[in-house]
Amino acid sequence: MNSAKFAAIILVTGCFATACTSSDRVTTNQAQPSASPATATAAATATPDPFAKAYENFQKNCQVCHGEKGQGGTVTVEGRKLKVPSLRDGHALEHTDEKFVNQITDGDEEMPAFKDKLSPNEINDLVRFIRKELQGK
Repeated sequence: MNSAKFAAIILVTGCFATACTSSDRVTTNQAQPSASPATATAAATATPDPFAKAYENFQKNCQVCHGEKGQGGTVTVEGRKLKVPSLRDGHALEHTDEKFVNQITDGDEEMPAFKDKLSPNEINDLVRFIRKELQGK
C-alpha cells in the first residue's frame, strides 16, 4: 500500500510539474472572437501623435520657464528670478511663426538659444505645437 501511495504522489507531482511548465497557450472548446473589421481598420490606419516629439521637447526645454501649460509667470531658474511671457496669450499670439523660430533658435533677452540643442525641424515642430496645443490655432 505504501508503494501505491508513493506512486500516486509521484504521478500527481509529475502532472503538476508538466502543467506548470507548459506554454501559456490555453485550449478551449469555445470559439475565440475575431477582430471586427472596424477594429482591424482602426489599427491599420492609426497614426502616431504628430506632436509627441514636440511635446517631449517642450517638457525638456521650455516647461521649466514657461510652465506646464505655457502660462509663463515669475519663475526662479538657476537662482535668477525671471518674468517669463505666456505662450498662450498676449504678445505670443501676435508673433509670426518666423519670430518664434528665431527666438527659439537664437534666444532673446533672458531666453537661451536652442540652436545647439534642437534641430531646425524640431524647432519648427515646437512652433506648430505651441500654435495648436497651447494657442488653439
